[in-house]
Amino acid sequence: MRTGLKVTALAAVATMAAACGSDGGGDSPAAAGGSGELTEVTVNIVPFTPNAVLFLAMENGTFERNGIKVNIERAASPVPVVASLVADQAQFGFVTTPVLINAAREGTALKCVSPVDGQISPTEDSSALVAAADSGIDSLDDLGGKSVAVVQLASINLIGAKKLIEDTGATGTEYVALPFPQMPQALADGRVDAAVITSPFLEQALDAGAVELAAPSSDLFPEGTVYCYAATSSYLGDNADVATRFQKAMQEAIVYAGEHQDEAKATLVEYLELTEEQAQAQVMPSNFVPEINLESIGEIQDLMQEQGSIDSTVDPAELVFQP
Repeated sequence: MRTGLKVTALAAVATMAAACGSDGGGDSPAAAGGSGELTEVTVNIVPFTPNAVLFLAMENGTFERNGIKVNIERAASPVPVVASLVADQAQFGFVTTPVLINAAREGTALKCVSPVDGQISPTEDSSALVAAADSGIDSLDDLGGKSVAVVQLASINLIGAKKLIEDTGATGTEYVALPFPQMPQALADGRVDAAVITSPFLEQALDAGAVELAAPSSDLFPEGTVYCYAATSSYLGDNADVATRFQKAMQEAIVYAGEHQDEAKATLVEYLELTEEQAQAQVMPSNFVPEINLESIGEIQDLMQEQGSIDSTVDPAELVFQP
């Protein structure tokens, strides 16, 4: 039986997180890192609303208290993120669970170090499967023979959309890889019939008349781990202390952000170039539990095998960094 992996005791994390919003309290860089110098790391992200937790931890000193300075790079999808990790251009990077599984199966050893913002909320989602305005599509079974944009082929979005659509009996759906920022215009132009799109681009599509059909992640994987910040096994082997401090900082930040969501959303003004009104309107799709859910990783892997995208599996426990 698969079990969830609790990366830290929640009570302890909550206590540590109490200091996240102030200059006092918490470990100093010297205490966290063994010296007064900060360890610089690059985190490669795919820009979307849940990154607000990382941004907040950068802004309020959470990383600094753990002896780390974070620089960010941006990518269009998790695949180039993996390439940057393998090339040592970034130390940590955003990956979805299917990308993590595929990398492991293909001989690229990656491990989840931290959730991005917690587990997927059962009731709140920042991504959705939407149909283009005036397309006449108003239910999942209308997507048979239609085109659906996903951020990459082999993404968590494709797996979820395919499951929901095929469960209606619809067939012949075509999936097209398209970066999130291009999806609203592609829908408006009629170049695709539907898209699995995430905030802040989801709001643009909905404002233009797109019709929401489903929320694949929260519908299928409530309280699951569908994405994380990962690192290569080789980096983790040589830098376990840095990874442990990064993990600890993210755990503190996730709990703190859950209690200060407006503060987290405010960081999106600078980092995602939203207006203050747009930033505060964003949905944080998390339960803010800093726990990597091994059971959900296994469920996603089983679904990938069922859909024929993989022909073998890996042990989910091997995909998670444990200090």
